[in-house]
Amino acid sequence: MGFPNNTQAAVALLLALGQSVAVAQLRPSSTAKCDQTSMIRVATIVDRIEHDRKEIQLYEANRPLDLPWFSEIAVAVPGDDHVPLDCLQGSSVGLVRDDKSVNEWALYSNMVGMGDRDALTLADNVFKVRKVVSCTSAHAIELRMGGWVYRVKPGQVLLVLG
Repeated sequence: MGFPNNTQAAVALLLALGQSVAVAQLRPSSTAKCDQTSMIRVATIVDRIEHDRKEIQLYEANRPLDLPWFSEIAVAVPGDDHVPLDCLQGSSVGLVRDDKSVNEWALYSNMVGMGDRDALTLADNVFKVRKVVSCTSAHAIELRMGGWVYRVKPGQVLLVLG
């Protein structure tokens, strides 16, 4: 004795949905890349620009962008673990002087509950990320400050820190 066509279709649909959910759980989602539950090094800061009461304007492809209140702007080179830096917007980060280069800083995500690294990071080097702007060859990023222009290189990311 067979099932009516509607019942067979419903059972087949439920089986297909169950399989697609199981497959989706095996693949990491794009938001999983943004899950920063542990403190990890996500980038290297190659330049830090302090506010210094200068008038600073931000431009993307020669169009002005809104610049929220900030205490510092950092130019970052993303790390090897391929964590998208735009996920850092709104989160807490810390800068620790890099052991290998005196002019660079390591950028760590999730500075809340940082544990043993307290001794390495001063309160002056913990920030909230207010804005993230990625630089590509199609979308050049410039900072204009008091008569000079700072051009961010393609592949680098501008972090507005407060």
